[in-house]
Amino acid sequence: MEARTRAKLEKEGWEFVSQTQGTVRSELAFRRPKAEIPWKLIGLGGSLFALLVAVLLIINALGGGDNQSKGAETIPSPAPSQIVTSEASAPAVAPATAVPAVTAITVDELLDQLNSPSSSGIKVGDRFQLSGELFMADLWTTGVTGEFTVMLKAQGGAQDLSVFVNKADAAEWQDETKVQMIVEMGEATIDGETTDGWLRALSVETIT
Repeated sequence: MEARTRAKLEKEGWEFVSQTQGTVRSELAFRRPKAEIPWKLIGLGGSLFALLVAVLLIINALGGGDNQSKGAETIPSPAPSQIVTSEASAPAVAPATAVPAVTAITVDELLDQLNSPSSSGIKVGDRFQLSGELFMADLWTTGVTGEFTVMLKAQGGAQDLSVFVNKADAAEWQDETKVQMIVEMGEATIDGETTDGWLRALSVETIT
């Protein structure tokens, strides 16, 4: 009986360990044998894996170098000469300076506007073109403002229109000299106080 049992279990793959003989019955000890580890196959698989990794690394290195070379060819660095040319082709444009308008007017009309309340809207910087006759040359002088003043005849000689001019321009002027001027409304300082309402000649021309 024991022999048959042992033979059956060993046939099924169990390994006999020991037998304990009792008074009534015997006890047989078996164990499942450990499977042998296929070290050769494991070693071969590890070698193949290492070889595959090495091949992939080499391919990636070669491919990366080509991509970097292509990238460098696609996006070249701008040459200094190109930069200079680009800057030279777009010069800065200076803003245009507005030229003040010049209003044509007679001596009498300008005097009336200056004598009217608030000077009828005339402001500092306004310019006028007028023609007139000089008179009262004996009163022409450099006043407290430090500028040379001449007088234009207004309202038939009943009034005068005073204008600051360059004294050198007036060197050959006298009574009844006819002139054409472009004058500008401006300011003058007397005893430290600045006021407006003064006419200053920007250009003068003697009319013959």
